[in-house]
Amino acid sequence: MPLPPLPVDLACPPPTADPAVHVEVVTTAYVHDDWKRVVDDGTTGPVAMAVMVGIVRTPDTTLLIDAGLGRSSAAGEYPGFPITALSELEVVAPIADQLDAPPDLVLLTHPHYDHVGGLFDLPDVPVWITEADWRAYGKTTVGFPKRLKRAVDWRPVALRAGQASQVLGRPAVDVLGDGRIWYLSLPGHTPGAAAVLVRAEDGPWLFIGDTAWVDKHLEGARRPWLTRTLLDADVHEVAESLEWARWLKAECPDLRVIAGHEPTLAGGLASSPQE
Repeated sequence: MPLPPLPVDLACPPPTADPAVHVEVVTTAYVHDDWKRVVDDGTTGPVAMAVMVGIVRTPDTTLLIDAGLGRSSAAGEYPGFPITALSELEVVAPIADQLDAPPDLVLLTHPHYDHVGGLFDLPDVPVWITEADWRAYGKTTVGFPKRLKRAVDWRPVALRAGQASQVLGRPAVDVLGDGRIWYLSLPGHTPGAAAVLVRAEDGPWLFIGDTAWVDKHLEGARRPWLTRTLLDADVHEVAESLEWARWLKAECPDLRVIAGHEPTLAGGLASSPQE
C-alpha cells in the first residue's frame, strides 16, 4: 500500500501504519540550571534540563535523533572548560548503553556539545549534519573538538531551497526514501539547525532540537535576552522557526512536538502501536 503523500505547504502531516515506525524518547543526562536562564516569564528556581535522544525503529532500521551526552562526559573528559564551569552536568545513561546494537544512522538537529557527546561511543556510525552547520562547526571548538570530527562518519546534507524537497513549508530530505522520516531545515539556534519529522504508527512526531528548549517556549515564552544573545546564532531566524513549530503544534493536535530539553520528558516517552 503506498504511503499518503506529505503536503508541500503548511498542513498537518498524516500518520503511517504500514510499514510500522516506532518512536522512543530517552534521557542520557541532565543539565542543571535555573529557570530564569531558560524562560523569560519571571519563573525562577532550579530545573533539570533533560538531555534527550530520539530512537526511531522500523522493521529493518534503527535511527537516532541526536546523541546526548556519553561515556566521556560521565568520566569528566568532555566537554571541556569553559562549558563545565558554566553548566552542571549529570550523565545518567549514555545512549550507547541503552542500545543492544549500534544504530544505522544518527540525525543531528544541531552540533552543540550536549547533542553530540554520545557520538564518541558510536564509532563509524554515519551521522547526518546540515551543510550549513558543518561549515560553521566543522572546525575545532570547545564543543566540537578535532577528535569528535574524526570519531564518526560525518555526512553533510544540503538543506537549502532548490537543493531539497519542500515539506511543510521547509526544505527537507526524505531520509529512507519512503516518506516515513524527514530531515527538515529549521535554522536559527545554529546556522543550519534541523528538525526531524517521523510518521509513526500512532501518529506524527516532530523533533525540533533547541529551537525550543522546553514546552514553555512552544507556549509563548522566549529565552531571556542574554541567553538568546549568547547561544542563538540568529535570533530572527530562531524566532521564525519557533513560530513555525508553534503553528504546527496548535493546528495539528495529533502531532507530538518534542522540545530539546523538556524536563517532563525525562522519564521517557514512546509511541504506542495501533490496534
